[in-house]
Amino acid sequence: MGKNDIFLKGTYIYLKALSEDDVLNSNWYGWFNDEETTRYLQKHYFPNTRNAQLDFCKKEVADKLQLGICDINGRPIVGVVSLNHIDHLNQKAELSLVVGEKEYRKPCYIIEVFQLVLSHAFNALNLQKIYAGSLSNELVEFYCRTLGFSREGILRKDIYKNGKYCDVYLYAIFKDEYDLIISKLCKGN
Repeated sequence: MGKNDIFLKGTYIYLKALSEDDVLNSNWYGWFNDEETTRYLQKHYFPNTRNAQLDFCKKEVADKLQLGICDINGRPIVGVVSLNHIDHLNQKAELSLVVGEKEYRKPCYIIEVFQLVLSHAFNALNLQKIYAGSLSNELVEFYCRTLGFSREGILRKDIYKNGKYCDVYLYAIFKDEYDLIISKLCKGN
């Protein structure tokens, strides 16, 4: 890890701008070929290749804030977090996360990734709302309980996955809600 690679730094992980080296030196493309990793994602419909991931990195990353998740000890990227559809007029963006390396799917890593991204979204980008959707009601409940998100609704039978149409559970957090959570954490409540 070069100190110039770090965009946002936490205790366990840091977030960095993605490059072609990340495609070449990690299993980024392979995550989308893994059924377990993509169980709740709109992925795994077609095989992914290293060349397709390189293409994605060159074309798609520029249109959003997409960051590689790295272990603070400097191994290749273990996941990717994004703010998509950044809408400066309405001050909102969609959040997405893929943790490809299974040993980094622990709450301490996930929570730190979200804290770093939410803080940046609200305090640097001046956004007011971060929203997301998931095929897993259990994941949404985790985000709501642990990170202060609120459930916004359900898109019924919205996504075709694993041989059936699945509901998508929507959730969001506003800047004032996030600020309240952070102030409580800082006070030790």
